[in-house]
Amino acid sequence: MSCSSNEKIDRYDFSNNIDKYITEVKKIENPIPPNTPLTDCDEYSNIHSLGNKEKANILCNNFSRLNKFLVSIKSEIHNYCNFLNYWFNSELSQALFSKNDSISDVYIGMETYLYTNQEYSPLNCELCNINKDELNKMKILYNLHEKRIEIHNIVNSQEQFEENKLHEPSTECFTNYNKGLAMCNNKEEKFCMLLENFKAEYRKLYPMVEKKGHDYSKYFKRLSGNENSNVVSTAVTGSIVGLIPLF
Repeated sequence: MSCSSNEKIDRYDFSNNIDKYITEVKKIENPIPPNTPLTDCDEYSNIHSLGNKEKANILCNNFSRLNKFLVSIKSEIHNYCNFLNYWFNSELSQALFSKNDSISDVYIGMETYLYTNQEYSPLNCELCNINKDELNKMKILYNLHEKRIEIHNIVNSQEQFEENKLHEPSTECFTNYNKGLAMCNNKEEKFCMLLENFKAEYRKLYPMVEKKGHDYSKYFKRLSGNENSNVVSTAVTGSIVGLIPLF
């Protein structure tokens, strides 16, 4: 089932809590500890391989762990279904997965197998297939904030500094930010406003990097000088209120 094109439905609203979601997804991306995979997911992937049985099993286990986190926050954060929808769409867009699966069917199918597990609590979300172009924009925003957090953690780390650790994520931010700018023909579009919000958050890293000295700043790539050319010039503060304060 494709997502509705109703403009009143804000599928980007999970961006208000993007730092929290990125931090949690990083945890579930770690290898599944030995002897802990769910037998429910084994049963699911044996029947529904989604084009790749091993990846379907990993996806099911990761969903189970992510679901546990989302259940724990749903009373305080109400955009968890939109994040889950993005996460499923992003995961299933990867290589090796079949491309004709209904996101809703995959989600409901996994829930059917996990439902009997005492540790599983259903979220009752309604998921849908996000338009490919819109999903690409969401991926750009997610990646930008993911790398911003990575840079912040590097700058504040007590470990010995390695130059490529700062250069690679900041270069990726520079590249993806410009890629996002090229997609902004309408400055009032939600994606473009959120791109502007990212810029405001990324610029907070500048004085932090400068404070660390030349060995850091020479490997840190700032955003291009013409970043205001296509995007609104004032950040939409309402969309960044929910960001976890890292600074």
